[in-house]
Amino acid sequence: MKKVLFIVFMVLWGCKLSKENSQGESFSENVNKVGEHITDDSATMQFFNNETHPIKPRFQPFETGSVFPKGWILNMMQNDLESGIVGALDELYPGIKADDLYYTARRGGMEDIPEMGDLVLTGAAWEKSIMWWNAETIGNWWDGFVRHAFLTKNANAMEQAHDIVNNLLNSQDKDGYIGIYKPNLRYQHEGSNGELWAQTTAFRTLLAYYEFTNTKEVLDAVERAMKLTMERYGENGKHPFDLKNAFGGVTHGLMLTDVCETLYRITGNMEYQDYATYLYKAFSTYGINRSFNDLRYPYLIEKDSLFEGHGVHTYEHIRSMLNAYYHTGYPELESAYSNMLSKLESCILPSGAGHGDEWILKKEADPTETAAEYCAMLELRNSYGSLLEKTGNVQFADAAEKLTYNGMLGARNQDGTAITYSKHDNCYRLDGKHYKGGESTNEPRYKYSPTHSEPAVCCAPNYGRNLPYFLNQMYMKADNGIAVLMYGPSELTTKMNTNTISIEQQTNYPWTNEVTFRIKTSNPLKFSIRLRKPEWSESVDFSLPKATVNLHNNFYVITKTWQPDETFSIRFINPITPQKANNDEVYVQQGPLVFAYTIPHNEHTIKRYGDSSFRDYHCLPENEDHNNLHIPESFYYERTEENELALKGKFFDTSKQKDVTVKLVPMGKTILRRVTFPLKKQPNEKVY
Repeated sequence: MKKVLFIVFMVLWGCKLSKENSQGESFSENVNKVGEHITDDSATMQFFNNETHPIKPRFQPFETGSVFPKGWILNMMQNDLESGIVGALDELYPGIKADDLYYTARRGGMEDIPEMGDLVLTGAAWEKSIMWWNAETIGNWWDGFVRHAFLTKNANAMEQAHDIVNNLLNSQDKDGYIGIYKPNLRYQHEGSNGELWAQTTAFRTLLAYYEFTNTKEVLDAVERAMKLTMERYGENGKHPFDLKNAFGGVTHGLMLTDVCETLYRITGNMEYQDYATYLYKAFSTYGINRSFNDLRYPYLIEKDSLFEGHGVHTYEHIRSMLNAYYHTGYPELESAYSNMLSKLESCILPSGAGHGDEWILKKEADPTETAAEYCAMLELRNSYGSLLEKTGNVQFADAAEKLTYNGMLGARNQDGTAITYSKHDNCYRLDGKHYKGGESTNEPRYKYSPTHSEPAVCCAPNYGRNLPYFLNQMYMKADNGIAVLMYGPSELTTKMNTNTISIEQQTNYPWTNEVTFRIKTSNPLKFSIRLRKPEWSESVDFSLPKATVNLHNNFYVITKTWQPDETFSIRFINPITPQKANNDEVYVQQGPLVFAYTIPHNEHTIKRYGDSSFRDYHCLPENEDHNNLHIPESFYYERTEENELALKGKFFDTSKQKDVTVKLVPMGKTILRRVTFPLKKQPNEKVY
């Protein structure tokens, strides 16, 4: 109790001392766009009463834990768990351990305000909803940590995962409630709250644990809790989005649809899909705060408008809208889906990331002017996985690979002890400031940190969810077989009838263009393996005797009787391709990899975490040579000393007025960098 009172005192005292928040200079003006009059679009939602015609998804996900990491992915996950952010965040940000908000520290009012790290509160309206906050930090860290523990088979981490889950189980009330509120606030908020969002992050953790361990008690607990929520916040209960105001916690709650989809996959109970569809309808009915609801149906039917809201919400809500469309088959939602794809296109950076330095603000993606937040990258990539599952379109697999191997890896430092909260594709410096037009504004997100505790401890815990969720998307069930949707070192193990099957990718992809598949079956078995043909590949070379191979919808369908242990290799023929960015500059891509010019830099430590190796630091360029470079017409490539792909080409240096040899490296291995370049101006030059 003394600790809680001290925290409250320090936060309130900090508010009195300073009205300058820790969010940066552009946050507050965009977070609060609550309408003076709440828009009720119930009339527009009447089509939800029509007869449904569900659309069968093209693929079906495997159970969590069916795909394990191998090679460099396993090494990175082990490092991140044993000596990086994933395993250390609960020590680096004590609020994770100190705030037992699902059990002994549930919220009943502002007197229960959570430990907020370095966040400075000013009394702004949005801050009054902050009671829910640690549920995002803690729940997302749990989710990533538990998955890392089991996927790397780390005994100590698995024991810690058992403790996390047991505490959640012990927190469950007799009526089934699992959540963060005391009875006086539970399911009866008039204003902003985080009820559904807090349950989402906890239930995603519990369901992952259930699938790794097959502990039925855990599944039963989630189903009991969901039954209560569906009653209290359902068609016959309180409307979850009919509120006086709403900030991020309320609209994040739409992502309980992730839990519904997982429960439906596990149990086959259609009530979960019905509730997910209800949530999207309810979300679309009331337009409260324009900062958090780009994916509302009434906004999506505005075909020619641009996204303007909070990037993370926009990209994660794609999954909810898509699921409602496929569950109902409504033509109105088909139009909304089409418009969503059109709006999304203008948000995509060369790295594959959707821009949104918190807010999209009706801007088109610009590699120099618009940054990408790590949380937004994760949610967009996970939405690509859902789009791929539903549609079977390889463009979404291409997009997921490109984003993962460029934007997301390019936000991580080389030893996994820090990430950037927000980062530009063309990242010339990271010094806590945003530069534009010769002027600078404060932006605390522009640095490397293991916590980012000034703006919010959200990107750091979400970092732990990256590779585990990516592994889940790499393989899916297909008619009469298995689809290999994305490439990288990994192994799927599953059952087909009574036979055990494993498919292992032995590869250093994407750093090489070759993948060796090892197929093992308990008995000879005839089935089909579908291998995605990326749209960036001219062709895929492979030789497999006694097999029927057909190219259909950009999948190589290989049908044969597989013997108990077989191997075959494929090689992607990927041309070096110049691509035009939205800023009219050009970048270079080969296969899934975007290449960048590395800017030499110095590091300046601004915060240390005890006597550990963890620190916050800025990166300052040693020179501005990148400003003088113009891209050439053609490239040749060579291997680096680390046997990884690099490109060399003759760039034109405007300061020297001559060609110079420049090496480009994969963007995912860079700190400061330049990705796009002006075209070299010469007569008769090819323009891309």
